[in-house]
Amino acid sequence: MFEFRIRKHKILVVAMAAILLMNACGGSSQNQAEIATAVAQTVVAQNSLTQVASLPTSSPLPLTSALDMTATPDPDVISPTGTNTPAPNPGCTLSANLVQEDPPDGTIFKPGESFLKTWWLQNTGTCTWDATFRLVFWDGDLIGAAVSYPLPVAVAPGETKEIAILLQAPATDGQYRGYWRLKSPWGYDFGVGSGSQSFYADILVSSDSNVGYGVTSVSYDYVRHPYGGCPSNPIIYEFFAKITTNGPAKVRFYWIYSDGGQSPTETLNFEGAGSKTVVNTWNLRGDAKSILRSVSIVITAPQHRTWGEITFTHTCQ
Repeated sequence: MFEFRIRKHKILVVAMAAILLMNACGGSSQNQAEIATAVAQTVVAQNSLTQVASLPTSSPLPLTSALDMTATPDPDVISPTGTNTPAPNPGCTLSANLVQEDPPDGTIFKPGESFLKTWWLQNTGTCTWDATFRLVFWDGDLIGAAVSYPLPVAVAPGETKEIAILLQAPATDGQYRGYWRLKSPWGYDFGVGSGSQSFYADILVSSDSNVGYGVTSVSYDYVRHPYGGCPSNPIIYEFFAKITTNGPAKVRFYWIYSDGGQSPTETLNFEGAGSKTVVNTWNLRGDAKSILRSVSIVITAPQHRTWGEITFTHTCQ
């Protein structure tokens, strides 16, 4: 507003100078009228700019309240084409980790259907994120969101809180993905993980009344019992598989082992899009040959597919 006042003052000064020069030169009455009209139009235009600058700007919808949450992170986060904005050193560091999200990527929605997208983010830096930090749209598909949201609560270093926004599925069938980042009050944007990657909302939109929901991802992890050494009893490997669906589904699956073994078939019932973790074990002797081994999940319904594998080397050390 101060800048507009200075500009308006300068225009008035120029206008008065023009009128004085016109009188001094003894111009015709027609020229005097034309100059006076131009000056008046200039002042009116300046008044309009001042009025536009003073209009209030709209505020985005607030985020939902945040909750403490801990879980196993999903590593497959892809960065868009944007780059970090240089920033002054605030005396602390900015970094984050994606802990969990809901609904999972690939969830199917009807055209125009509204839903809440929630990311659980952990503050892995040394700066506290307060209300001056914002969630900002970065690239891809906006999916009915605003382009910027203030964080609803402070997130201290080491804390994990939820950040949720209301989205709306587009009217046209297809796959949509929108990338998001956090932004500091001094203009530095950052994402999640060691590469500060943008996190995203990824959905499928289908107007089909008979949508075939199914498994969209399987991720693995394992633990060795005991962690090391060569016990006289068998060494137990405990395997975890997180199975994710894009909607309600009855999932049938079994485990297969690299030595040719196979577990009995099991069934998981999903009432909606989400993830469930299943567990299996493999007992190996301490003197078993040290070779690369693998375990994987085979989904037999609703669609048959083998979902990757987890590998490990059994050693007695």
